[in-house]
Amino acid sequence: PPPPTFATSNNALFQILTPGLQTAAMILIVCCSIDSYLWRYTVWPEAVVLYYNTWLNKSSDWGTQPLLWYFYSALPRAMLLALPLSVAGFLTERRVLNFVTPALIFLGLYSLLPHKELRFILYAVPLLNVSAAYILSKLWRSGTLAKLAVMGAFIGHMLCCSLFLSASYHNYPGGPAFSALHDQTPCSQNTTVYIGNYAAQNGVSRFGERCESLFDRRWNYVKTELDVENVRKFDLLLLEPKEAERYKITHSVVDKFHAYAGLKFSKDPPFVMTKKREAIYLMKSKTVKKKLMVKNS
Repeated sequence: PPPPTFATSNNALFQILTPGLQTAAMILIVCCSIDSYLWRYTVWPEAVVLYYNTWLNKSSDWGTQPLLWYFYSALPRAMLLALPLSVAGFLTERRVLNFVTPALIFLGLYSLLPHKELRFILYAVPLLNVSAAYILSKLWRSGTLAKLAVMGAFIGHMLCCSLFLSASYHNYPGGPAFSALHDQTPCSQNTTVYIGNYAAQNGVSRFGERCESLFDRRWNYVKTELDVENVRKFDLLLLEPKEAERYKITHSVVDKFHAYAGLKFSKDPPFVMTKKREAIYLMKSKTVKKKLMVKNS
């Protein structure tokens, strides 16, 4: 039999909610079990984030953006050529409004929150793309010249995406820095690691802690902001260049990792390239080197 709908059954809501709630409960149990194991205490991360951002209203602690930032900055960068096509779609075809209106309401509500990030509103992009697809379908049926224009727009769109991908790839130097950090000393050796603020926000994750498990905690990772004297006691450091200067007496720079710093143009192919800057220094305590030398000898 066909699934129940609100038009054909008085119990449709109950019949839909019951399996939905059962499935949600099963998923919640599995996810909370995994997250609690990884975080080492009982936790439902999504609920913690929701409580922090809504009930406590502290999301603005992480920075704020103007009211219309999603519309003039985030969406143009995310959708590129699809955005003007989407606007043309819902201005010329009323049927498209069934998809676009919920997306615009969603964007409007999220715009009221001071703290804004592109990832918060990505769910609206597929709905807006429906409107863009309508215009593209009309252009594709309009003749050879229109088809060539669509193909050219597609190629330009892909080139822009490739450029953005390159920028994003270099935008989280904490990841490769954290990976290289684990090659400095064996996991069997007691090691203390200090992770600076920039590295913690740009790629360092608990999932990258290769030398720590639930039953073996010889490595100790610390992200808490500490004074200079306490940081100098750590074996390995991940710091910004300006911070690293304070620790060159006790630590040596092992490696440097770069981050995206803009675009540069050239007369030669590929004509546009990403600029990079030194973002994170991996530093190793000089006493650790002496310990390893004694141990190897």
